Amino acid sequence: MVKLTSNKDDYHLISRLWTNYIWPQKRTLLFALLFMALLAATTAAYTFIVSFVIDEANSLTKKNNTIKQAQSYAFSVLPLLIFITATSGLSNYIQRILNNSIALKAVTKMQKQMLKSTYNSDFGSFKQKKSGDIISKFTNDITVVSNALIRTMSNLIAALLTIALTIAAMLYQNWQLSLIMTVFIIAYWPILSISKRMRGDAKNVQDQIGKITSNLKESFNNMRIVKTYNLEILENKRLSKNFDTRERLQMKLVTEQARVDPILEVLGGLAIAGVVIFGVYQISNETASAGSIAAVLTGLLILSPKLRALGTLNNVGQEGLAALTRIFNVIDEEANIQDTSRSQELIKLNGEISFDNVYFKYADGDLALKGVSFIAQPGETVAIVGYSGSGKSTIMNLIPRLYDVQSGSVSIDGHDIKNIKIKNLRNNIALVSQEIILFNTSVANNLSYGNDNANMNDIIHAAKQADAHKFILKLPFGYETVLGENGHGLSGGQKQRLSIARALLRDAPILLMDEATSAIDSLSESAIKKSLKDFKINKTIIIISHRPNSVKNADKIYVLDGGNIVETGKHKELIKNRSGIYFKLQN
Repeated sequence: MVKLTSNKDDYHLISRLWTNYIWPQKRTLLFALLFMALLAATTAAYTFIVSFVIDEANSLTKKNNTIKQAQSYAFSVLPLLIFITATSGLSNYIQRILNNSIALKAVTKMQKQMLKSTYNSDFGSFKQKKSGDIISKFTNDITVVSNALIRTMSNLIAALLTIALTIAAMLYQNWQLSLIMTVFIIAYWPILSISKRMRGDAKNVQDQIGKITSNLKESFNNMRIVKTYNLEILENKRLSKNFDTRERLQMKLVTEQARVDPILEVLGGLAIAGVVIFGVYQISNETASAGSIAAVLTGLLILSPKLRALGTLNNVGQEGLAALTRIFNVIDEEANIQDTSRSQELIKLNGEISFDNVYFKYADGDLALKGVSFIAQPGETVAIVGYSGSGKSTIMNLIPRLYDVQSGSVSIDGHDIKNIKIKNLRNNIALVSQEIILFNTSVANNLSYGNDNANMNDIIHAAKQADAHKFILKLPFGYETVLGENGHGLSGGQKQRLSIARALLRDAPILLMDEATSAIDSLSESAIKKSLKDFKINKTIIIISHRPNSVKNADKIYVLDGGNIVETGKHKELIKNRSGIYFKLQN
């Protein structure tokens, strides 16, 4: 069951939208209002023209020399009609351009704020969300708000101005007949009830679209497993259920939306019938002219579609407010891991890493680290090995402060990393992740990601160190070859070598390598290890692996089991303990 927002919540949403996104464009807004007022005035003017035409036509039948009178009458009316229609068309064109500009700039600003907030959010909280749902907020929710803003700016204000001026014109022509319009007040209560239900329905639809986006992304990313395991039919059924749910929710929303038009249509018919009946009575008693009756009828015909449009806009507005709530939730999310008044500006770190009695657990799990302590000095290669789930990757996540420890401390050069500005800390770290990330851009751009100052010579040197230069030259356009999404077409080993080259090019004092050579053949691995010997001078290298063969040359090896360091030493020392975990991992 969806909890509906209160009118107070709506007020805050609209107030924030107006203050932060619409009013800063006040100059454009004022010009848009001017042309909307012109459009409304020219529309209301049709009531006077109709009244004038009919009354003049009646008077012509009572006069002599009718042809000359008609010609004179035509020459006076036609220029006026042309002026009004031209002014109306031009005003409508300009106000739509200006209103679309305001709406699009507003949602673009929202998207930029969402993006900034998402990148500034905690890594832990980000990992708990479904990426498809996040993407849906950037695409679907923004589209919903954009449409709501454009239609509101272009239609709502123009419609309200047109209604106000048309009613004024009708009251001027025949105030008694015009009072029949009060019948439309009856529509207020059923439309209000419908709009409240629609808010919940709109939120359900948007949530379901986010779920569909997330499930599609998950399924497409795992197409290899789907194909290999013959899971096409299963995935079809699973995702089809999501589509069926969206159809059901969307139909429920559409059904609510469709109820508005019939209510206004019936009331419009009653109003026209009332004007005809009472108008005939007034004419028979000679208390009103035919022109004034026709003017009121014209006014009703103008008002009827405008009032129906307002009913439809209410539907769009409810969807927009539901989407706006989701968007503002993203913008307002605050990170727990951020700089404080004690954070120091340390531009260049030496790279001495110290874990002191560190305890850590994830939000939804048991302790991942239990009193872990170790030191890695500049110029050292320190390896962390152990079975899956022993806490190796957790150590990697704590060094760049993707998470904060529950107790104990992680320090670099004697400074608790909580007291180092996050930007400074991470600028001193390079990472080769187990999850290889490549972007849909050139090889050169992929390698220089994280080092904007690198020139082509630097890029080639790093590629040679990672044993990637030869295969890069064999690509269609060498270093300018666009790799495609996540390096489509490259082997796992080639992707890993590019990832290693990117980390080496960053030339940071701390290099973190998480299963960095798991997909690389032994010859390439040997070449990379040789390069790392030269690279590690004055650098601190932390290697995560479950394969002892990958860490034989490490200066220190720490063996993790269940979040505890259970063995420490070099390869030759640890391999002698046949009952130890390190020996078992080797075999």
